Amino acid sequence: MSSVRAYHWVCLVGAIAFEVAGTTIMKAAQSWEMLYGPQLGIVLMLVLIGLSYYLLSLATTALPVGVAFAFWEGLGLLFITLSSVLLLGEEMTLKRFVALCAVAGGVLLVHHGTSSGDAGDGTAVNSGRC
Repeated sequence: MSSVRAYHWVCLVGAIAFEVAGTTIMKAAQSWEMLYGPQLGIVLMLVLIGLSYYLLSLATTALPVGVAFAFWEGLGLLFITLSSVLLLGEEMTLKRFVALCAVAGGVLLVHHGTSSGDAGDGTAVNSGRC
């Protein structure tokens, strides 16, 4: 994997982390309203989600859009659900667990079923650069 593609995977991981943090804060901020007012949670959520979209846009300059979006949405959903169970006290049911496993499997299937952009002879079909 080239350093350019590694950079784009790091951007994607960052996008997922900011999405999870922003969405978790959206829910947690409801209990902050009495202490800090409703604006703090909204502002933090908007900043984190905005950073998530920015990093996702950087990731898609070299990664296939379908793969990047599947990872961002699928792993985001997985980690948001885990954070809601571990940090916010929501319940993990068997049905929820099975659904999360299906989402994780779907992400892997999209990734492994998508061409990396290589033509097979070492030359890139589309480098993703402007």
